[in-house]
Amino acid sequence: MKNLFLTTVAALFLSSSTFGQGTPKTLKTPKTTSSSTTKSNSYSFSFDTDDKEENSSVSIKRNDNVYKFSAKFHESKFESLKKLVTDKLGDKNLTVSKDMHKWLKSENGEKVYECKLTEDRLRIYVDKEYASTNMITMMNDFGDVLKDAISGTDSKQQDKEEAERALKKAEKALKRAQRELEKVKNRADN
Repeated sequence: MKNLFLTTVAALFLSSSTFGQGTPKTLKTPKTTSSSTTKSNSYSFSFDTDDKEENSSVSIKRNDNVYKFSAKFHESKFESLKKLVTDKLGDKNLTVSKDMHKWLKSENGEKVYECKLTEDRLRIYVDKEYASTNMITMMNDFGDVLKDAISGTDSKQQDKEEAERALKKAEKALKRAQRELEKVKNRADN
């Protein structure tokens, strides 16, 4: 038994030293490529009814670099929207021309945000590279307020209803998984 053990150890030692020796293969250096990805969310809402005063559309685009809000609405909503925007952005950066109200904020020669309001359109652009975190958050939230004002919807209520639907769906999935688990346990016991 002792001889068998010593023979095996010797054979392993010799085979590892024989096969372990050699010139290592040269690995090719992989080509380096770079790419960038931008996380982006875009939403478009159209509210089309028989009543022209209720027809509107809202588009919101959010990505790593910019926030864009674009809306088309009936001219009857102009005054209420002008009040909302003026209350939020103030008069400091406002210029009024014949048919447009324009809020433009620049810092160090770079455009932080621009908001253009005409009698039937509203456009907001925020450059996230130059805007503060607070400004970006404020514009995101304000976009939801504007969407609700233009469309006549309630985002918070819609979010609540969507969360309730998701909860019900998750509860059903949990019950289904529990039933499957019981089936597997019963099969394992038998």
